[in-house]
Amino acid sequence: MLAFIPVIIMEILSRGQYIETLTWSYKHVLELLFNEWIVLSLVLLFIAIIGRTRIAYWIIAAFLLILALISGIKLKILGVPLTPWDIVLAGEASDMVKYISNILSFNILFILLLFVASSYFLLYRTTLFMKKVALKERGILAVIGLAMLAAVYTDAPLPIQKWFGIQASVWNQVENTTTNGYALATVLNTKSMLNDKREGYDDKAVEAIVSQTPKPIKAGDSNTPIKPNVIVVLSEAFWDPTVIKGATFSKDPIPFFHKLQQQGTSGTMLSPQYGGGTANVEFEVLTGNSMRFLPQGSIAYNQFITNEVDSLASIYARQGYTSTAISPFYNWYFNSNRIYKDFGFSKYIPIEYFKPNYSGPYIADHEVAANIIHATELSEGPDFIFANTMENHFHFYPGKFPKNNFDVSGDMSASSRGMLETLAQGINASDNMLKELVEYYEKKNEPTIIAFWGDHLPALGDDYATYMDTKYISGKDDPDFLKKMYSVPLVIWNNFDERKDTLNISPSFLGPYLIELSKQQGSYYTDFLSQLSKKIPVIPPKDYYEAMHINEQDLKDYDTLQYDIMFGERHAYKDYKVPIINSKYMLGFGPITLDKVEADSLDLSGKSSVTLTVSGNNLPPLGSVTLNGKNVPTTWENEHRVTAKVEGNLLKSGIWDIQVHVKDSKETTVGKSNTLPIEIGGR
Repeated sequence: MLAFIPVIIMEILSRGQYIETLTWSYKHVLELLFNEWIVLSLVLLFIAIIGRTRIAYWIIAAFLLILALISGIKLKILGVPLTPWDIVLAGEASDMVKYISNILSFNILFILLLFVASSYFLLYRTTLFMKKVALKERGILAVIGLAMLAAVYTDAPLPIQKWFGIQASVWNQVENTTTNGYALATVLNTKSMLNDKREGYDDKAVEAIVSQTPKPIKAGDSNTPIKPNVIVVLSEAFWDPTVIKGATFSKDPIPFFHKLQQQGTSGTMLSPQYGGGTANVEFEVLTGNSMRFLPQGSIAYNQFITNEVDSLASIYARQGYTSTAISPFYNWYFNSNRIYKDFGFSKYIPIEYFKPNYSGPYIADHEVAANIIHATELSEGPDFIFANTMENHFHFYPGKFPKNNFDVSGDMSASSRGMLETLAQGINASDNMLKELVEYYEKKNEPTIIAFWGDHLPALGDDYATYMDTKYISGKDDPDFLKKMYSVPLVIWNNFDERKDTLNISPSFLGPYLIELSKQQGSYYTDFLSQLSKKIPVIPPKDYYEAMHINEQDLKDYDTLQYDIMFGERHAYKDYKVPIINSKYMLGFGPITLDKVEADSLDLSGKSSVTLTVSGNNLPPLGSVTLNGKNVPTTWENEHRVTAKVEGNLLKSGIWDIQVHVKDSKETTVGKSNTLPIEIGGR
């Protein structure tokens, strides 16, 4: 009973349904017992640690119930439950906050009250438990608890899990938790996360795959190749809501995107994500690797990238391109600062180097476009730019933007109408950004490719509420659920090639297409992916293979090459003569340099403040002037000039060492200039 009560409450919270929990408990008795076994072992271990039965129970039960509650809310919003990699490796607290936004509902409060009442009766109205446990007994309980956990983790000494076919469905976490229960699924996921061994993998296996891949035929004269700018824009939650037949918009929210769809290359991309997880879509496009070979719910950037990885950035860099990543969010988010370096970018422009031009809670898409244009203006040769946006980021409730210019009509709830109107306003800004970029490079008359698409569909309410309310889908069992809820629109514009292709691809195949379109030399991996995409252009989740007539064996070589890059010895990199990582990698558009510092007075006598004028290059909008290491109020004028006001206890005669620092939201210095001294007298 000590374990049964928390397990049942955990299942109700993680599933969000009473009936489903009861059905599972009698249909999956063995899995239920395993969950009780795990919870009991944790309770025993904590009793052994603190020696107090009741306190140990309340602490462990509260911790497990919080995890189950967050898992249930995350499942409602993103369609994926909470997994060990969310907790141990993701580390993005701001992402987790949105999962608990709907925490106080009547059902949840009732369930928690039921838990407290039943637990109180068991612990305080029966004589079944000792309140305190002696030191010797605590040692025995610790051994028992550890042995119980080890038995589940190793499936020994009796392989009960193997006998009864209990295993982790890491490729389908919803099935994993609904079949195994939350506690057992978490243990099995942890085991899978820590044990990734590949049979039949070695140098010869990789070499055989690479040698059998035919080289693509490059168009054009190899002596005078075109080197177009390649600009890749991942637009946050960009989607075309006008495909919802049950919703009518007062005007087209994305007219320019629709125009490009008609005029040039366009199509759809089957995203591995819904509602969030942008980094995984980035990962696929930049590296050519696929999330289909990694556990569902995992974040590749946080978990699996520990070494250099050849990417579009390094591939283009080897051919004389300047590779720049641009993101209107913090440099530490999803480990982006380290990841972009490992991918071979030479520059990364995070939010710390943006002008603070916001639209709603996030940086405006227009500002991202301005930074893309600025980056290409600074370089002398061709550019590869990878940029993502934030203006249209979750959430979509009315009032997100200062003004809304769109009305939606149709048979739907007020909540659905409000979210669709907010979405329309957000994607309209994305559409304007796309138009701004195309028109700029059209006038510049410089060969340029712009690939523009959304990373995933927007999360419009819990449990796909708006999509179901407008009859876009009939439910989670809709026969076209995968296509409707994971397909995002894509356009590829260029000003030097009149081809018009219709694409229906996975994100990992976009890179090889862009390399071929730009007439540049790819790698062994992009050559392989280019050939594979002709046979299997879209890779769905494994449980869709049969319906989409995909033979898993046809993807085995892909899986092997990806394993070699991410977890193996990177055998296929052994012939690389140019390092993937750029030794001059930096944050910002260039080194922050100070040329001159002037003060409106060099004598402090009678002065209550002194204004400094600092001149230099690449001075960031969010940079701060420091005086002998102390921040002073700073006003940015342009990238060559800032002013700073010195007052209070900093007004001391002597040598003032002036520097410009850039700090992130964690108060970590991510950039700084050289130091210039100025001598101040008086007083």
